[in-house]
Amino acid sequence: MQLYKSRTFGDYFSDTFTFLRENGKHFYKNYFIINGILIIILLVMMFFFSRFYTNVIFSDTFGDGGNSLTNYLDQNLGVLVIFGFLFVIIALLLGIVNYAYTPLYFLLYEKNKGSDFSKNDIVDALKSNLGKIFTFLLAGILIAIPLFMALGLIIVILTITIIGIPLLLIAVAWLSQFYYIAFITYLQTNKGVFECFSYGFNLSFKNFWAANGCVALFYIMIQVVQGIVTLIPYSFAMGSLVLGAEEASNMNTTDQSMTIITMLTAVYMVAFFVNIILTTILQMNQSIIFFSLKEDTENINTKSEIDEIGSY
Repeated sequence: MQLYKSRTFGDYFSDTFTFLRENGKHFYKNYFIINGILIIILLVMMFFFSRFYTNVIFSDTFGDGGNSLTNYLDQNLGVLVIFGFLFVIIALLLGIVNYAYTPLYFLLYEKNKGSDFSKNDIVDALKSNLGKIFTFLLAGILIAIPLFMALGLIIVILTITIIGIPLLLIAVAWLSQFYYIAFITYLQTNKGVFECFSYGFNLSFKNFWAANGCVALFYIMIQVVQGIVTLIPYSFAMGSLVLGAEEASNMNTTDQSMTIITMLTAVYMVAFFVNIILTTILQMNQSIIFFSLKEDTENINTKSEIDEIGSY
């Protein structure tokens, strides 16, 4: 697929799924090889935490009325602090690698004119850009302070009117696209980090409604899919919980409670996994938009074709 080309709203949408269809196997195979260990560790930690939390809830609900949570905290506070610290560190590492993977993959895809590169190439790109990734993270936090204040004021104004509510999605989409453009530009060029934020700010307003409208549409799709994945199992679990509470005086609810705990834990883990996949698809869409907007602004592919014609 040619990344540098002018696109319309429909092209942003269709080319994302075309890229996914043509390169999804290569993309996700390397993604899970690189991120798999962190994902597995985080899922295991989430499993044990979810089992503990839901066990406490059901113990308080169906137990003898004692405060199980308070008792457990008193006895295992040190373990929980260490567990929480490790969980946050691993989650941050996964978040950073996950956020950097897609733009680096697209940059390698453009450099190699296709998916003719390996896991080692992606890992090398991650290693060589670690300094840039952490620099961008720090700069992004600094910029977020005034930016979120201004955007928050705009959101408050928009929510006053009914017509402004749909524009909230556009505002969120623009913010996400602004940061993504700045990040991939920083990885691609030798520009300073704040220069990349300036470039990303300007580029994010090019073809504004089509580009950000497409990102907003992907956000809606993500919420719908996640809702379907979680709502139905949760509804069954909550229905079982209500029935269990009503019949608690007539039967032993221990087995039923454990079944619900297992179901809720499984749903939470599946939702986490689905969110990871959907986030990468969103980033694919943002990458397609980035290369399109850059082509509209700098005519990179057009100049390249003219140079090729001139060389004959």
